[in-house]
Amino acid sequence: MTARAAQALRTGLRRFTTWIGVASLVLWAASVAAQDITVTPSSIPTPALGVPYSVTFVGSDGVAPYQFLVSAGLLPAGLSLSGTGDLTGTPTSSAPYSFTITVSDALGRELDLLGAGTVTGALTITPPPVLVANTAYSGQIQVTGGTGPYTFTVNSGPLPPGMTLGPNGLLSGTPTTPGLYVLVIQVTDANGLSSTITLNLQVMALSTGIPVNDPWMLVLAALGLGWLGRRQIRQQQGRGR
Repeated sequence: MTARAAQALRTGLRRFTTWIGVASLVLWAASVAAQDITVTPSSIPTPALGVPYSVTFVGSDGVAPYQFLVSAGLLPAGLSLSGTGDLTGTPTSSAPYSFTITVSDALGRELDLLGAGTVTGALTITPPPVLVANTAYSGQIQVTGGTGPYTFTVNSGPLPPGMTLGPNGLLSGTPTTPGLYVLVIQVTDANGLSSTITLNLQVMALSTGIPVNDPWMLVLAALGLGWLGRRQIRQQQGRGR
């Protein structure tokens, strides 16, 4: 093979390799462009007033890096969005909101996430009344804030013996032992908003006599005994006449 022919062969191989590379790149770009990028989570959880909020959005099915920005509307007061997809902060106002987060990959493809709703108040509960030992009780623990229905879970602490707390917040049973019972429960609403709340349950003994530690009851008891004593004396005097 002459030098000229060898040079021509090498040139042809380089051109063929370059063409293969360009064709592969074009085919790869076309296949990537045919896909839709996705983001996890695909929806924006509802924030709660005064509760620290943190959601990290992660892009996929595209070409990194991904960029995140608020392209329309306003975030709830107290929240901010980083360019890498971290939506964090603590809401400072319970108010309606509407905004759009636009996600883009390295090829310029975009996906919009829509956020709309109202910042909810933090979940709080109304504790049940004082329970009485050996007296049946059944009542629903009332929740304010968030969106019902609610789910209840006991994280720690004992219930009064004889009592149960259902997953729907129904406290029922017959308490058998007086005392103060401190529970830590987790309440979760229909949108996934969750609060950990300390619940104090007081069980009182059923009183059958005069509480001797009450000064007013002691005074009344003394007056009653005095009246009975004077009456008995008058009756004896009447018999002696």
